[in-house]
Amino acid sequence: MPQLLSATDFTQHLAAQLKPFEIAIQVPEPLVIELHYGEDKPVLTIALRNIYDQYLQTPSELSVLLEPFVSEVSWSVKPPRYTAQEIFERTLPVMKDIMLDPFAQDFELIALGKGEEPQRLPKGPPLFVNLISHPDEHLIVQFMLDTEKGLVQLYRGDVLTCFPQVQQIAAIAIQNLAKRALQSGLTTRAFKVENFQTELLLIGFRSSQLNDYVASLISVSDVMLALERNLGTNNGLLAIVPSRDQLLLSTTVSDHVVCEMWLLARHLKGESDRPVSSLVWRVNQGEITAVQTVNLEAQE
Repeated sequence: MPQLLSATDFTQHLAAQLKPFEIAIQVPEPLVIELHYGEDKPVLTIALRNIYDQYLQTPSELSVLLEPFVSEVSWSVKPPRYTAQEIFERTLPVMKDIMLDPFAQDFELIALGKGEEPQRLPKGPPLFVNLISHPDEHLIVQFMLDTEKGLVQLYRGDVLTCFPQVQQIAAIAIQNLAKRALQSGLTTRAFKVENFQTELLLIGFRSSQLNDYVASLISVSDVMLALERNLGTNNGLLAIVPSRDQLLLSTTVSDHVVCEMWLLARHLKGESDRPVSSLVWRVNQGEITAVQTVNLEAQE
C-alpha cells in the first residue's frame, strides 16, 4: 500500500501538476488551490476536501482522482472567448435530440513556440444537461450563446473561470429565457389538425428572432405556470415540442389526447430541420410531472 500523502502534500502534488500551464498558483491553506489568471481576471478556487477524502479511501487511484482537475485547468489556459458579462446576459437553453442533431466540433486554434506547428486546443465538452435518454431519442438542453451571427456552442473552458458549476449556467440560461419571454411577449393561436378531435394551441414569441427557443419554454416553470393560469386549466396541460420553434398545448388531459398529440409530434418532428421530441409532456403548476409515449403494438 503506498504511503498516504498529508493534506498539505496532496495539495502541493496537484499544484505541481498544474505548474506547466503557467497560471499563477496560490495555496492559501491545505486542500485549497487558487488560480490567478491575471490582473482584473477571475480567480478560480479549487476545493480539494472531498477529493482528498476519496483519496484516503483509495490511495492507489491518486492519478485518476486528480486527472479531471488537470484537464479542466488545461481548457482554461487560453483566455475565455467571451466575457463573463456576455455569458451572463446572452446564454440561452436550446432543446435538441442529439441522435439527430449531434454536437458540432469546435476547437480554438492556439500558437506554440517558434518553429512549432499550431495546434487546436479543445475548450472541453459542450455545456448541456440530459433530459431524457429514450430508445428513439436522446433529449438534452444545451446552453448556447446568442450572438449577432447566430447560436454559438459554449464549452466548459469558456465558463470555467467565471461560472465553475454547470448548475449556475443552467439557472442563468433559464432566467435569460424568462426575461426574453417577458420582453417579447407570447402569442397563442389555434392549431387545427384535420380529423383530430383534440383542440391544440400553438405558443410562440412575438419576436421571430426568438424562434429557436420556443420549445425551451417548457423548461421555464414561471412561463408554463402563467400559461396554465391564462388558459384557465385546473388539471395542468399536455404539451409537445416536436421542433425548436414549436410548443403545442392542450388543456384537456386524457389518454385519447395523449395519443393524438403523440402522432402529431412524430409527424412534425420528422418534417422539421430542427427536430426536438416526439414525446408528450405533462405539466402541472408550471413543472414537468411526466413524459409519455405511445406503444402502438400494445394497442393492436
